[in-house]
Amino acid sequence: ERNSMSREFMFENDFAICWKTTVPPHMPLKMHRHDRARTIVALQGGVLKRVDEDGSRKDLVFDTGKAYWYEADPPNNLHADVNEGDEDVVVIVTEFKTEDERNGTRDARADCGCGSDGPCDCRSKIGLPFKLPDGWQPPTTKRDG
Repeated sequence: ERNSMSREFMFENDFAICWKTTVPPHMPLKMHRHDRARTIVALQGGVLKRVDEDGSRKDLVFDTGKAYWYEADPPNNLHADVNEGDEDVVVIVTEFKTEDERNGTRDARADCGCGSDGPCDCRSKIGLPFKLPDGWQPPTTKRDG
């Protein structure tokens, strides 16, 4: 039995960032927020208990194979998620970048290093060579404004 969650980066482009999260039983995720609207697809369903910093609680029910839409979290609102079941909950999270973010997105082709004989075509690829550092996670502090 795992004793901590895992997060695996899938891809990032001008429009979205995507990762897979595995939440083991009885292991709370640390307080965090989602600044962007997102879809969640349950690869292995279950129920996560969302606990907001004000103490309010809500069950998030994920049926295996189903997709769900969530708006961005309210400003200055952190929450934690807890899998109170006995099996892992595995989800794919895709956050959609805002128009402002899209206008300022870095050109990943310039710094990926995958092309040895000239520019690469990374934007047409999903997954590698886009890799985030070990320990990457969504923001865990409140945003300003």
